[in-house]
Amino acid sequence: MVRMKQDAGRIRIWRNDALAGVELLRASGTQHHFPKHFHDAYAIHLHERGTMAFQYGQPQVALKPGNINVLAPGVVHMCLPADEQALNYRCLFVSPAFLQYAVLDPGATRLALFERLLCLGDLELFQSLGNAHRYLETDDDAFEAETLLTSGLAALATYSGQPHARIEAGSEPRHVTTIREFLDANYDRRIALADLARLVRLNPVYLVRSFRSSVGLPPHAYQRQLRLSRARQLLRLGTPPAEVAEMVGFADQSHLSRLFKQTTGVTPADYAKGL
Repeated sequence: MVRMKQDAGRIRIWRNDALAGVELLRASGTQHHFPKHFHDAYAIHLHERGTMAFQYGQPQVALKPGNINVLAPGVVHMCLPADEQALNYRCLFVSPAFLQYAVLDPGATRLALFERLLCLGDLELFQSLGNAHRYLETDDDAFEAETLLTSGLAALATYSGQPHARIEAGSEPRHVTTIREFLDANYDRRIALADLARLVRLNPVYLVRSFRSSVGLPPHAYQRQLRLSRARQLLRLGTPPAEVAEMVGFADQSHLSRLFKQTTGVTPADYAKGL
């Protein structure tokens, strides 16, 4: 059974009971501007109408109808309409565990993870993934939807050897890794820049500049994204939004709601209704 939330500004997010580890989004006639953020799942964008600007740094990438765009977890990006035309698109958010289940051969232990795939113009694959998305939206045939989705993920994996610009784990400066690990472990705490400067014994200005260059966000924005990611996990478990706000470190529910809608296109309450 599909449990869907009401249309929130023409953006809907939901899960299908038959497919754990996959979250879906459909945007229709929207011009929502998503500020810099990242996902804890693989984000597969299927663009249907209008032109969307994706920015991963420089330069900006323009998505046109029929394009597929794939981002690995943790890749910082921003997306917004490229002009005044309203946008239609579908997104599949696939957990690393589901991707591993779908793509790894029996007995295999290592998955060559996707890198960024920008503006992939494979019409057959676009249609296959789009059909999987539609079936999971209407609950017409979950078995066929899973078959189409897993086949599509396997096809996407064949593109993962293309040149990319992603920073591999371990190649960033050691102090950036230290700060990242500290923020990962303390995402719900109030942290001062001075705390981070003492931790890695660096000038605060250099610290912020270096972290932003490696990660794509300054430390405070990275911590905020960690909080929002954890908030989604708690909402999926049925935790009330007011409790979620306190648990992840936001000042209050309104603070959580404002940032959550800015980043996802829906409010925490609407998000929770569909899961």
